[in-house]
Amino acid sequence: MKFQTSSHRVFPSRILLNALWIVLGTTFLGCAGNSALLSRPPGSVFFSPDDALLALAASAPDDQTLTVIARIEFESHGERRPLKAALMMKKPASLRMESVPLLGPPDFFLSVDAGELRVFSPGDNGGRFYMGRSTVRNLNRFFPLTLPAADIIPLLMGQPPGIEAISSCLGGWEERLYHIDRCMAAERMMSLWIDPVGGHLLRVRAYAEGGAIAYTADFSDHIPVGKYILPRRLTITGGAVSLTLRYTEVRLDNDAEPFALPIPDGVAPISLDE
Repeated sequence: MKFQTSSHRVFPSRILLNALWIVLGTTFLGCAGNSALLSRPPGSVFFSPDDALLALAASAPDDQTLTVIARIEFESHGERRPLKAALMMKKPASLRMESVPLLGPPDFFLSVDAGELRVFSPGDNGGRFYMGRSTVRNLNRFFPLTLPAADIIPLLMGQPPGIEAISSCLGGWEERLYHIDRCMAAERMMSLWIDPVGGHLLRVRAYAEGGAIAYTADFSDHIPVGKYILPRRLTITGGAVSLTLRYTEVRLDNDAEPFALPIPDGVAPISLDE
């Protein structure tokens, strides 16, 4: 029996390969919209929302503590208030914040850990120490954004908040960025824009009931920190309130100090839950 050499099979193989690409392309377009595949940047590795989310997860620390010096600017209804603070953060929802005044010792301390909010303001007679659940209402007494701790802390680390029972319902290319809409019960809850080259997050937009924008967070000036890529500038905007942070002295630690503020001797805690 005489066998055909590979040179006699080239044309049928190419037909089969082209047909396969057409099928795959049609499937992808059906999920992500007509322009998704056509606008895919050369050299990118995202073929699906799962690919993009895996790359995003690999670019950020899950079990390490992020410590930074932050120059913070609050803007609300045209008024601006600057602040410099040291931040210590860890996912999913642990935070410690200490002000860094121009002169003198820190004059404001805040911690969120294990669902509890603690705030210490030094002053006469030992100062005031507040304790309570880290609810949106309690956080908003000291933090300008009306967001839960489970949203605030991942955003401060340049990551999207984790939402239970959420799925990626749409993925595609938008202005050379990979765009994912995440949904719950067929309703869009959050949109992500991911850099296809570095695999890091550039924007998060969360939606309220009915599709109104709850907040938008933008991330830029990314740098390598250890094996991860982290932003040094972020802006979170919700309603009439905007929060801009610029980070320096960015580092990751495996072992960090406890997050919860200790109660100072001789100071009676004031409950925030009453």
